[in-house]
Amino acid sequence: MQRAKTTGGRRTMASQADRHALYERAVQDPARDVRFFSRIYRKLRGHDALSLREDFCGTAALCHAWAESMPERTALGIDLCQETMDWGWRRRIEPAGQEVAGRISLVRADVREIKRPKVDLACALNFSYFCFKTRAELVEYFRVVRAGLGRDGLFFLDLLGGTESMCEGVTEHDHGDFVYRWEQARFNVINHDFLCYIHFDFPDGSRLSKAFTYEWRLWTPVELRELLVEAGFSKVHFFWEKTDADGEGTGVFYEPSYVENQEIWWTYMAAEA
Repeated sequence: MQRAKTTGGRRTMASQADRHALYERAVQDPARDVRFFSRIYRKLRGHDALSLREDFCGTAALCHAWAESMPERTALGIDLCQETMDWGWRRRIEPAGQEVAGRISLVRADVREIKRPKVDLACALNFSYFCFKTRAELVEYFRVVRAGLGRDGLFFLDLLGGTESMCEGVTEHDHGDFVYRWEQARFNVINHDFLCYIHFDFPDGSRLSKAFTYEWRLWTPVELRELLVEAGFSKVHFFWEKTDADGEGTGVFYEPSYVENQEIWWTYMAAEA
């Protein structure tokens, strides 16, 4: 990660920025995820999901939102970065109080090493599982997730695609006090390896450059469906978001049988144990 330097003795906005807080604001919407997961689980299983496993949990924002959503709910977050989990614990979970924090556990580990406790619902969001670049690695991970689900368990993922997902370029979103920039710096059409950065720009002209770096493989829906079934999941669902007249998401999701390719798209997947 590269941080912007101060100039002329003046501290820039970038030099004072907290990359984790910016990421949560720009990328995540854990309350929406909890609502969606809860609704789909209840629709497919006929009862509420109570236990969650959040793989690649980062700051564990989703664990926090899940535990706060119902007093019976528990959450397990798994990540390799202790510093990031500690940030989430100090800034989000601990301030929520012991009643909530006592139902959340954070574990520093490779997600492929943890199979217990069994949970109702597991998830890997923000394309984090793209770090597995071979079929063998990804199906191994999916098998671990499958083994860690209860009888009625569901596994949720999100997925990125579209013609622009295979091209170099920058997408930006203005959040008022900062601009979020997603840069796809390189894409290899031979093996779908791609290199991406997240930058944050500020009104004073400073930049938090390469706040996050990702070296991933872009997996396609058909590949993921096949690997999930190979790993032992019984059925795989794709949920597309309906859009309004301006092309903006409405928050309403449906299961399509056919989808035309677009410049860029994002969707949820759910795999049944």
